[in-house]
Amino acid sequence: MTDELENENYVIQVRALLNQQKVKLWESPYYNTSTQQYAESELEKLAISFHERLQISLKDCLKAIRFLQQNALDKLRSKDEFLKTGIATIRCRAPTQEKINRYFDVKLKITSHGQELAQMVADKLALDVSRIKLVCAGKVLKNHLTLSEQNVVNGAAVMILIMLQSVEAAQRESSTYDRIHKIRADAELLINDERSDFLSLEDQDGNALHLPASEKKALLMALTLYEKGKVALRKENFEEALLLFLEADSDFRTCNSQLLTVVDNYALLNLDIVWCYLCLKNMNQLPDAEQRLQLCDEKLRQSYGANMNRVTAIKGTQQCSEKALLLRLHLLKAVLYFHQNKRSDAETMFRVVESELQTLKINDECLTTLLNCGFEITESRIALRACSNNVEPAIEFINNRRQMVEANEKKSKREKNLYKKIGYLNAHECRINVEHVDQLVEMGYSECLAAIALKRTGNNLYNALNELQQKQDDLKQELIASIEPSKQLIDKLIDLGFHAQAAEAALKQTINNFEEALEFLINVRNSNEYDAMLTSTSSEVASNSSSTLSSNAETVKLPLSSNEQASSSRKQDKNNCNNAKKEMMDILYKSFSKDMDTTSDTYLDMPLLEEASILDEYKKLLNMQ
Repeated sequence: MTDELENENYVIQVRALLNQQKVKLWESPYYNTSTQQYAESELEKLAISFHERLQISLKDCLKAIRFLQQNALDKLRSKDEFLKTGIATIRCRAPTQEKINRYFDVKLKITSHGQELAQMVADKLALDVSRIKLVCAGKVLKNHLTLSEQNVVNGAAVMILIMLQSVEAAQRESSTYDRIHKIRADAELLINDERSDFLSLEDQDGNALHLPASEKKALLMALTLYEKGKVALRKENFEEALLLFLEADSDFRTCNSQLLTVVDNYALLNLDIVWCYLCLKNMNQLPDAEQRLQLCDEKLRQSYGANMNRVTAIKGTQQCSEKALLLRLHLLKAVLYFHQNKRSDAETMFRVVESELQTLKINDECLTTLLNCGFEITESRIALRACSNNVEPAIEFINNRRQMVEANEKKSKREKNLYKKIGYLNAHECRINVEHVDQLVEMGYSECLAAIALKRTGNNLYNALNELQQKQDDLKQELIASIEPSKQLIDKLIDLGFHAQAAEAALKQTINNFEEALEFLINVRNSNEYDAMLTSTSSEVASNSSSTLSSNAETVKLPLSSNEQASSSRKQDKNNCNNAKKEMMDILYKSFSKDMDTTSDTYLDMPLLEEASILDEYKKLLNMQ
């Protein structure tokens, strides 16, 4: 237990009793406002009565009273100074290498920019300003905005995050902020990349999620920053983790989708933010911590259901591994109650946490057995928690989970590929029922036409079948109009000597079937209609040249004219450029995703060692047996 936390324990109790008895330490008889003298004898009398009431040693009680008196007098002086001069007092709290907090005040006008406050803090700490970031009321202060624009008022408490780097690390990267900025910039490059397979949205069971493009981008950015923050959290780099979490929080808040009310990502983000507050010994961020825990509680109830009934219905087990998350939530609530001096509520909640820890404790022998069976440690721990340390049910749990995730991933992959085939860009508006597509394919219809028919009819199988029987030509024209020619297939046809425009038209006509497209183009050339095709629209070419298709055509590559050679050279340069960009993006992705673990259930694999340690620490403060 740290001296700082023990002292805070005394201050919390003394403050509550002072408020209860309406004692004003900044007034007579405890302080002479005219002479500005402390009435030591009166303070000692007060300490004796409080010592008997609170069962705190007289020395500690007097120390807490003097601390609170000085704090009250400082607040009054800063308020008076602000009213007279406009100079605000900002209360700063910075960690030290000894893992305790250092407190100091910084004075400046609230019309000053965040950069000025950051510089003053850096000077006070003898640090380069690039190594610090300031957090106030759960938001990272921005350098280019004024303090008043960021709702920083006189007397505001600011948490200082310092990047504690080795000399080698400092040479590689100048600051935490620079790294956060680079992470956001890299994420934007990946999210905006045309190859959307880099980052996709799926639920924890592997099902694809379809959202409007703008909202998908915001949600992807939030989730990406959140994942990078979890990497820092696993490394116990709490400063960087908190910055990334707060950045992710800002992006989450731009999402309007009802999705956020039924998935647990945003709830868990708020949980992790408060966890960072605790690890950084900044639970004095009480208003923000309280709001975030309340939001987390509400959203987890929406996602998991009351008493976990929704998770139980989905996963088919009464013991849910999500309970580890609820344990951390309950622990943080208990800590919050403690710092609010709701000691009875804190004790009750700590008892709940203690019971949950016992329930979720993993049997080492059972874990060893599963590992010897070839299972991964993460899935083994999750399964044992879900099955109350019973090995056979745990094995069944793992196998069922693997099968479900694999099946859903296959389904999602097939759905994505189908949408690409038919050029369907508005999947967020109407999902196509893949099972219905399969039923129509079994009846002899093409997969793409079946998908178009279902899209047209809002997944009504009977109406879709009617469309296929009576309006197949219309469906084909709609498919041709909407389909996006494959860039890879276009490049292959260009390499064979065809123009890009002709390649696109052929691929649209043949619905991205390379062999049929090649046969189509060869027949057009053999019939001397190739030049005309280049000057006409894709739809006209498809209509006027369909009769030129022949099943017995030979594959012939005609020699290129000088103009065609120049065009081919330009196309080659473009292809080289595209390939270089693709290679660069691949390298960026590999670097960016290093250490990121987005396995569906990883976030549930919590050792709970830190939770147990914190529980013991606070139980001692509350004299709990």
